[in-house]
Amino acid sequence: MNSIPTPTISRLCALYQLLSQMNLQNHLSSKEIGQILGVPAHSIRKDISYLGVAGNSGAGYDVHKLRGLIADSLGLNTVRRVCVVGLGRMGSAILNYPLGEEFKLVAGFDSSINRLETLKTSVELFPAYRISEVVRSLSIDLAIITVPAESAQEVADRLVEGGVKGIVNFAPVPVKIKDKDVFVKQIDIDGELRILSARISVSTAL
Repeated sequence: MNSIPTPTISRLCALYQLLSQMNLQNHLSSKEIGQILGVPAHSIRKDISYLGVAGNSGAGYDVHKLRGLIADSLGLNTVRRVCVVGLGRMGSAILNYPLGEEFKLVAGFDSSINRLETLKTSVELFPAYRISEVVRSLSIDLAIITVPAESAQEVADRLVEGGVKGIVNFAPVPVKIKDKDVFVKQIDIDGELRILSARISVSTAL
């Protein structure tokens, strides 16, 4: 299989989630998929072609088979162990968030011992200074950062030192990772809201 571009991986993951919700529908056309995901039908067909499946403009794609093919091709059948660093309002909410079946939340970290002692959760909690040690011992693959800006880079460095291979960063500053085998997704909530606000302003001005 040819190397799959990052934008295509993102769209295929969105498609995988969509197909997972299609319990009563057996087939979907590229046009129907595109309308739901907001992507042109020809882009959907091109994305799926990376999986070795030719476009089908007739009966559409078999939902169950396509979902399985995406999972096999992108390794989504592998259960990834996840941790959360920073257990304030957002971090503690994530501890109780129902992640997908391919993720297992196994640890939470915070610098406040009081918070660790009072927070009620079934997830095992650890002080932040043990990040590298625990990540390594629990074979954690993915991490979610929800710490203040001034702590984000140090936390990211400790996670990488422990062996994490993917980071979702909610901190209000980007983190820099030198290891090219570690992938980072920066999520700037203010930035996303600002983009939406600007789009609203521009559209109403036309």
